[in-house]
Amino acid sequence: MYYGIDIGGTTAKIGAFKDDKLIKTWTIDMHVDSLDTMVDNILNSIKKQDSEILGIGIDCPGFITNNLVRSSANLHFLDGIDLKQAFSKKVKCPVRVINDANCHAFGEAKAKNLDNIMFITLGTGVGGGFVLGGQVLEGAFGSFMEIGHMHVDDDYNFRCGCGQIGCLETVCGQKGVHNLVNYYRSNYPTKLEIDFTVKDVFDLAKLNDPLAYKVVEVFTDKLGLALANAAIIINPQTIIIGGGISMAGEFLLKKVKSAFLKYANENLHETKIILASLGSEAGMYGAYYLVKDSKK
Repeated sequence: MYYGIDIGGTTAKIGAFKDDKLIKTWTIDMHVDSLDTMVDNILNSIKKQDSEILGIGIDCPGFITNNLVRSSANLHFLDGIDLKQAFSKKVKCPVRVINDANCHAFGEAKAKNLDNIMFITLGTGVGGGFVLGGQVLEGAFGSFMEIGHMHVDDDYNFRCGCGQIGCLETVCGQKGVHNLVNYYRSNYPTKLEIDFTVKDVFDLAKLNDPLAYKVVEVFTDKLGLALANAAIIINPQTIIIGGGISMAGEFLLKKVKSAFLKYANENLHETKIILASLGSEAGMYGAYYLVKDSKK
């Protein structure tokens, strides 16, 4: 069987694939501090399931080009590591490694049979990926479609984790929602508790809670601006929105579409904007298809 592996900061999700179908999934702990331990843990887990491994696709957070992890914020022991080479030393099968957001983009594109898509993931931060002509684009230094660090804001001056001020990530994603709630809390009445989740904010916004609604308005407006700016450069057929916050569904989608149309060039008004469909399995699917397609 083929295996798609979605590596995160605390766990790695592993999917076994046969004939383009996800047969089985499981999760292993990623609280490790060395490359060898991580590789051994993953391979030993797979070998317990299968003695004949046809290929391994891996998605990993960080700046990645040609299977090389240039840097990974949450897995620093992978910085500068050719992860394909590390696995290939211990298993005799094709291996492919790519950035996690790019991998999710590829999985969603394959699932929908689309060749030209822009993918946005709304989680703790904001990530992205782009598939052109059925191929994932990585960029020269692994930062292609890092849309979370596009400058979109001169109103709040929130500092981003990257060190810059005004990045999309400071007003979108979980970090952005918390920034905006803290900024506006004293100005708008609300039923939002001090200890809140992003889901709480969107749920209350649907009920017209003044603070929550204001935060969602800013969130979707800035996201629509960023998507319009990116789309005029790369001109995608479809924009797909994924990540945990996409679970806000049609309420989120309608507002993002409206903001996109407000900022987008007329030639972009036919661009479709849809919600992702693979959920937490997108990375595994993308990794599987990458390694399978690399054999063609």
